[in-house]
Amino acid sequence: MGQPIGRIVEVRGLNVKAKLDKLLPPYLVKNGKYENAPKINGFLKTKVGLDTIICQVVGEFSEYRNGKVDSHFLELQVKGYISKNQFIQGLRMLPIVSAEVELLEQLDYKYIYNAGSENTIHVGHDLFDVSKEIDVDINNLIPTHIGVFGNTGSGKSNTLTKLLLEYESKVRSHKTNRGKFIVFDINNEYSIDAICEENKKKVYKLSTRKAKGDKIPLNLKNLSEDNFIVLMNASEKTQVPAIKNAYRWTFIDEEDRREKRFYLERVKSMLLNGKRHLFFSLRHNLDGYFKYIDNFKFNSTTSDFYYRDEYGNIIYVNHVKEFEEKLNQIDLDLPEDSLDRFIFELYFAVAHENENGVQLDFMMPLIARANRLIADFKKVFDFSLKDNDKDILFEDKNVCVVQLGDVNKEMKEIIPSLVSNRIFDSLAEKKDDQGEIVQIINIVIDEAHNLLYDEPGQSNSHKNVLEVFERIVKEGRKFGCYLMLASQRPSDISQTIISQLHNYFIHKLVNPSDIAKIRKAVAYLDETTLDFLTILAPGECIVSGTAFQMPNFVYVQQVEKLNRPQSENVKLFNVNGEGLFQKGKLVESK
Repeated sequence: MGQPIGRIVEVRGLNVKAKLDKLLPPYLVKNGKYENAPKINGFLKTKVGLDTIICQVVGEFSEYRNGKVDSHFLELQVKGYISKNQFIQGLRMLPIVSAEVELLEQLDYKYIYNAGSENTIHVGHDLFDVSKEIDVDINNLIPTHIGVFGNTGSGKSNTLTKLLLEYESKVRSHKTNRGKFIVFDINNEYSIDAICEENKKKVYKLSTRKAKGDKIPLNLKNLSEDNFIVLMNASEKTQVPAIKNAYRWTFIDEEDRREKRFYLERVKSMLLNGKRHLFFSLRHNLDGYFKYIDNFKFNSTTSDFYYRDEYGNIIYVNHVKEFEEKLNQIDLDLPEDSLDRFIFELYFAVAHENENGVQLDFMMPLIARANRLIADFKKVFDFSLKDNDKDILFEDKNVCVVQLGDVNKEMKEIIPSLVSNRIFDSLAEKKDDQGEIVQIINIVIDEAHNLLYDEPGQSNSHKNVLEVFERIVKEGRKFGCYLMLASQRPSDISQTIISQLHNYFIHKLVNPSDIAKIRKAVAYLDETTLDFLTILAPGECIVSGTAFQMPNFVYVQQVEKLNRPQSENVKLFNVNGEGLFQKGKLVESK
C-alpha cells in the first residue's frame, strides 16, 4: 500500500481535486527510503474497489482563511488504471469523492512503464523523480518503428546509442541471432567500440574517393531493370529503352548472349556511315576491349572516316576494297564482368536508338551517368556473391555498421536504399509457410534528414529512396523489418515516414516547423506536454508511443565513454584548463 497523503474532494470528468492532509516537504521517508513528494507531472493513485486509478499532478494551490493558509490542494488528471497487474490507459473508471490519495510504489511504476515484464530495456529515470527507474518492455519497443528527435547537442545520439547498446546486450545474453540491427552511419561516428565492442560487430568503412575501402556483399542479380533505370535517372521516352536493351543483353543466359561478330558489324557500320561522335565516344570509353581502331580518323570537310597508318599512308572510305580490309582487322575481347558488360551493351543500345532517330545529344549524358555510377558501385559493393542467403552482410555478428562518411552524396542515398531493400526482401523470403517471423532486423539511420528528406523537384533516384523506406515503414512489420531514425530536423523528413513511427523519443526542439511536425504526427501528446519541448536540457526527453502507456518525461543517462558515438560537443577548455586549446595554442585531441 502506498503512503496516504490526502483525499479526493472533487471529481469533474477527467479533472480531479485532492486535499492534502498537510503541506508536504520536498521528500518523504518511508521504511528508511526517501521518496519525492507530489510535484507537477508526478503521479499519484487512488482506489475504487480492488482497482487502482492513476492520476497525474497538473497543478497545486493553497486556500487562505483570515489571511492565513488554511488548506493545500492538488489538481489531478486521470490517466488510466491498474487492473490484474496491468496498466490500462483509458476512462473505464473514475475516482470517487473521499477516496484516499496515495503515493505510487515501485511496483506501480513497473506496471505503468513495462506492464510487469521481466524482459526490459533500461531507458533512464523519471525526470521529476530520480528514484524511479524507467524500464520498457523490449517486446513493445524493439519490434516497432522508432524516431529519436532533437536539436544538435540535445542528447538524441546518446539516446539512440543507449537503446541499441541495451538491445545488443540483451540479444547477446540470450545467445541468439534472431535479433539484428544495421546502422547506416552518415558521418562515421559509430566506429571502434561505439554501441558495443569492435569485435562484436561487422563494420564496413566505405569510400568512393579511393578503391581501397571495404565492400558490401550484394548479389548483382538483386538489381532489377527498374533499379538501373531509377539509379541512372533515365528519361522515360529517350533513355529508358536503351537501359532496358542493355539490361536484357547483359543479364540474359550466357548461351543466349550475342557473339562478338554482332558488335564488330555495328562498329563497321559507324565508320561507314560517318557516325563521328558515337564512334569517338565508344573508342574513348571502350578502348580496352577493341583492337586496331585507333588509326581511324574523321574528315570534317567530307564528313567521312579515313584510315591513316603509322607511316602516314591514308586510305579513304571510297577506296572500298582497301578500307574494307582495315575494317576487317578490327577485333574485340568481350568484357567478362557483368557491370562492365552492362556499360558495353549500353553503348550499343545508344547506337541503336540513334539509328532510330533519337538525337545523340539526348543519349550521351546517360553514358556519363552510367560510367560514374558503375565506377562507384565497384568501389563499395562486392558483386561476386552467388548465394542470395549470404548477402545480408552481418556474417556471424548481430550488429552491422555501414560507414558512409567518405562516400559521395549520390552513393550516400543509393547504398542504404539498395541494402535496406535487399534486407526487406530477404526477410519476406524467410517468413515461413506458417506465416511466422523467424528473424527481425532493425534498420538504423542517424542524421536521417540527410537521407529521407522530402522536397519539391527531387530526382527520380531520390524518389526511389523514399519509396524504399516508406515501404519498410508501412509493410516491414509483417516481415520483421523495422526502422529506427534519429534526426535534428524532423520537419525535413517525409511525412509518411514520420507519421508511421510507433514510438518517439523527443528531445529539445525549438524550430516551429519541427514542433509542428511532431504535433501533427504524434497523436499521444497534448499541448501542455509539447510546451516543454523548447526548455528540455541535454539528456531530457519526452517518450511517447505504443511502448508507453502514457507520455513520460525521462532523463536518459549518458552511456559509458567507451561506447559513445564520436558526436560529442567540442570542449575548448576542460575543468583543468586543458582541452582543444591549451595555453592559447591548438592541440591535437588525445
